[in-house]
Amino acid sequence: FAHFFAAMGTDVTILQRGSRLVPGEEAEVSELLKTSMNRRMKIYTGTEAVEVREKEGVLTVVGRDKNSGQSVEFSAEKILVAAGRTSNADLLKVENTGVKTDQRGYIVVNKFLETTKKEIWAIGDAIGKAMFRHAANEEAEVAWHNSGTGSGHKAEMDYSATPHAVFTSPQIASVGLREAEARESQGEILVGKAMYSEVAKGAAMMEGAAFAKAIVDKETLQILGFHIIGPYAAILLQEVVNAMANKLDIYSIGRAMHIHPALSELVVATLGNLAETS
Repeated sequence: FAHFFAAMGTDVTILQRGSRLVPGEEAEVSELLKTSMNRRMKIYTGTEAVEVREKEGVLTVVGRDKNSGQSVEFSAEKILVAAGRTSNADLLKVENTGVKTDQRGYIVVNKFLETTKKEIWAIGDAIGKAMFRHAANEEAEVAWHNSGTGSGHKAEMDYSATPHAVFTSPQIASVGLREAEARESQGEILVGKAMYSEVAKGAAMMEGAAFAKAIVDKETLQILGFHIIGPYAAILLQEVVNAMANKLDIYSIGRAMHIHPALSELVVATLGNLAETS
């Protein structure tokens, strides 16, 4: 929303409680996004909103710097609070059906997306898993299949290759693990990074800072995570998602011809730069 309003000519200020924007992304992705967005708006990370006042139609937000403890005041005409999502299962009164919810209020399902009440299935944000429309679409396919199979073969819902995108400028798209997560859970990994400018189309577009990053299992050469920040990131990520969903290794991408000059060459370049890192 901040990007949208700034693009429409609104003066925007972001107060981010955490130390960086989009904390679920790779650190260098977050840093590049902040650098880019800082050109069009004011961004204060590590700043917590502690009070809001209104006087004569002007809103004042009192923020506290989490490092120094100092207070800073920000004035605005409108305030948009983006504090995440919570379950509305209490409004749905799902307990009347015998379906259980977890401590956060989300509906409990098994790997087949069946609830604790036999023959009742749940999908989407209500189960608190991957809260994306495309994930809900996949969950719907799994639940529909399983609800009609009786005691036959049931499909499991697999979230390991669930992609997401942030439609800012620059655009962000990611799937799988970040480098630190992969290093902790998988042990030996390979990491590759390529700038958009390393491929002909990216150079022609004069994309100096945009890049892609790959994290790969050293033994199996399967992709554990892939992160892109730059034009058409969500589109470029798709062939990586396909490879991950089908448990294919990096050669399944590298062996295929990629059109030249096209941005899709960025994925191949990134995998071609794989190396061991400490």
